[in-house]
Amino acid sequence: MKTVNFQYKTELTFSSSASAHRFLLKILPQSDNRQSIKDLSWHIDPPGEVWHTSDSFGNKALAGYIDAPHNHFRFGIHGTAEMSNEPYTICNEPERILLYPTKLTHPSNGLANFYNELEHSAPSDTLQRIRYFSHAVHTRLRYERGVTLNSTTAQQAFDIGIGVCQDYAHILLALLRLSGVPCRYIAGLASDYGETHAWVEAWIADRYYGIDPTRDKLIDESYVAISRGRDFEDCSVERGVFKGTCRGTQTISLSMEFLQ
Repeated sequence: MKTVNFQYKTELTFSSSASAHRFLLKILPQSDNRQSIKDLSWHIDPPGEVWHTSDSFGNKALAGYIDAPHNHFRFGIHGTAEMSNEPYTICNEPERILLYPTKLTHPSNGLANFYNELEHSAPSDTLQRIRYFSHAVHTRLRYERGVTLNSTTAQQAFDIGIGVCQDYAHILLALLRLSGVPCRYIAGLASDYGETHAWVEAWIADRYYGIDPTRDKLIDESYVAISRGRDFEDCSVERGVFKGTCRGTQTISLSMEFLQ
């Protein structure tokens, strides 16, 4: 068990004033048997109307509205978590929806053929099988920022062989679902990453095992989960609409300090 202080902040700077700004922030990590969240606080600037909400996957969120014109939008969280070094979260039975592909994880011929090639030599033990597929994704992709978008599908990232953590996670989700393993996308914080990170939780027996195909490892106490869902669309940290013709520049900062 380790204790970690974490702080995550995002700032959007607009080129001209925005107004009538509606937003949804999935930035509130929840406690479970792997992470115990303590002293969690959040901030949003400029101030506006804010209320708590949740979705069908149990993610907690802040929804809000800023009517007045503003040239920036800042939000973030600060808290402490007691983290287990075990890579799993014990849960109830997974939702059947986690067995099915989504628009972002639907495999076409290339990805399906890749799965069929791997299937011939994949271990029969479920955990080892999951790690085998994760290693294959890690080996197949080259990490590079600025090439893919939030809307890039697993198949598109696979075809170009380049992506970021979101793409690694989407491809692994596609492979595991082809193998009949219920699995979900995780958005959260990971030490030494500098911004939000994405990994996968795969169901085995009575628990979800967290695995990070970007780093080719099972998760440990340095990973704090914020939201869970079928893919990025269910877990996006920030969504919003506003009035204005401005462009936005985003700056993200993350710090994690281990106390023991």
